[in-house]
Amino acid sequence: MEAWAPFAEGKHNLFENETIMTIADKYGKSTGQVILRWLLQRGITVIPKSVHPQRMAENINVFDFELSADDMKTMASLDKGESQFFDHRDPVTIEQIFGSSLQQVKDSEI
Repeated sequence: MEAWAPFAEGKHNLFENETIMTIADKYGKSTGQVILRWLLQRGITVIPKSVHPQRMAENINVFDFELSADDMKTMASLDKGESQFFDHRDPVTIEQIFGSSLQQVKDSEI
């Protein structure tokens, strides 16, 4: 598995989340590093995007610590169980994404 947009584009003030900030302080890391480490420890490939050299260096510096089992559970408890981008099952969203090409497929089936 690969995390597509592992930082959810910073939605819901992810980098200022109090729970993640507390865990980050415990390890002397940033919230972004904790998020990446949580994903990596779950066996998920991460490819974080950044154009800032400081953040690029920070993003790669996640292999010198490991989150405890309790911290892993705490991070997992933050999961809202919903896409931060769009609902892949919603017909209206699919129509917006694929537009007329979806209608062309429907028409060709008739």
